[in-house]
Amino acid sequence: MLAAFVLASVQTVLLHGGTIYDGSGAKPYLGSVRIRGEQILAVGRLKPVSGEPVIELKGLAIAPGFIDAHSHAAGNISKDPLAVSQITQGITTSVVGQDGGWSQPVADEFKELESLKPAINFALFTGHGGIRGQVLGDNYKRLATPEEIAKMQLLVKADMEAGAIGLSSGLEYDPGYYSNTAELIALAKMTQPYDGLYISHVRDEADRTFESFDELVQIGKSAGIRTQISHIKLGSAKVWGKAGDVDAILSNSKVSADVYPYLFWQSTISALSPSRDWEDRSIWVKGLADVGGAQNVRLTSYTHEPSWVGKTLTEIAKITGKDPISIIQEILRKTEGPDGSGRQSVAVTAMQDRDLNHFIKHPKIMFCSDGSIGGSHPRGAGSFPRILAVYVREKKLITLQEAIRKMTSLTAETFRLPKRGRLKPGYVADIVAFDPMTIRDNATASEPKLLSTGMKYVWVSGVKTLAQGKPTLLRNGKSVRRQP
Repeated sequence: MLAAFVLASVQTVLLHGGTIYDGSGAKPYLGSVRIRGEQILAVGRLKPVSGEPVIELKGLAIAPGFIDAHSHAAGNISKDPLAVSQITQGITTSVVGQDGGWSQPVADEFKELESLKPAINFALFTGHGGIRGQVLGDNYKRLATPEEIAKMQLLVKADMEAGAIGLSSGLEYDPGYYSNTAELIALAKMTQPYDGLYISHVRDEADRTFESFDELVQIGKSAGIRTQISHIKLGSAKVWGKAGDVDAILSNSKVSADVYPYLFWQSTISALSPSRDWEDRSIWVKGLADVGGAQNVRLTSYTHEPSWVGKTLTEIAKITGKDPISIIQEILRKTEGPDGSGRQSVAVTAMQDRDLNHFIKHPKIMFCSDGSIGGSHPRGAGSFPRILAVYVREKKLITLQEAIRKMTSLTAETFRLPKRGRLKPGYVADIVAFDPMTIRDNATASEPKLLSTGMKYVWVSGVKTLAQGKPTLLRNGKSVRRQP
């Protein structure tokens, strides 16, 4: 009787009668979760106590909130602080600051995000590329001097002190493209005292993929830190079918990876080639051949000719009478040249099912979206339900409990996110409840913003953010700093 009074007086809520997937990968069981405020109090075969609100979840899977290991949701969170495309996937924490991106110190970035009062949590990396651009300015197409490296190191150190997870890089992109391995090691070393992680969009995701992986491993070994391959993929004909060769790399206890469940990537059109000699037609001949031809390259944004957006290079060539290579070079001159302006991006179908299946199954590879809010790739609105619908329910490639582990505790433990990723007493009440038989992604290449369905409830730090599949308009997202 006393216990019942105490529980009721502190406004507990019982999430009752669903199937518990605790995030560890353990066998699921029928049970309930009791929460109070922002915290999980108990998990198990619990009964309601007198006066306690009860939410009946019979027939639903109850799991920790999903953690998006590689996200760009911060970019448009000011336009949609409800983050509807994320919460309808069950994402409660987005890990941002990816691909070397950085525009201000992490302490300031946290403050800015907090001021928006978002519906989801954010964790942050500090970004090599942005820091490099800050220190080297417009004269970045060269190696950094020792003095410049020292300045960059101080910025990384300050960001780690502010709670960054580690250092990210995007080595296919300017200005990170022009750095060498020694520079990256020097900056990565600044994360070592904080048990930081070096995460990288590696230099080449096509022919030289494995050389790029080797560089990442070298950086981690030399800096004495853990490393992660961002959105791992084998993106050209030369490396198709070699996913099994990645196993040897991931056997290293300090190397992990994340993956999204699509066969096409999205980036700038320059990512079709690792060369910067863009006027050399031969590099584009090879670049297009590597991804199976111009019909596999679809323009997803282009400031200077909006009518081309949504069309493949093959289709644009038919409309304009120009060949695909001339179109690529024209786009780059207008957006990336000395007088370049505006933006452009492409979606490129360049991966194989057999490789993606291997990565989805690998126990050390967690899940991500690499997506944004309102983006032009369906991964931004569909990645996590797609895994549950296609790779768990339809293909039966992995079990539901293993998929949830790779969406929750694996990411939280790797990124050192405190008290998240498990249904466990004392942990933060980031919780989802969904129908495993109906959850699915609806976003497509032609309609990339369609929301996923089947996610019924989402709690972020104990606040019900999604109810019966609809946003509640409540926003309780937090800044998630690395565990000290």
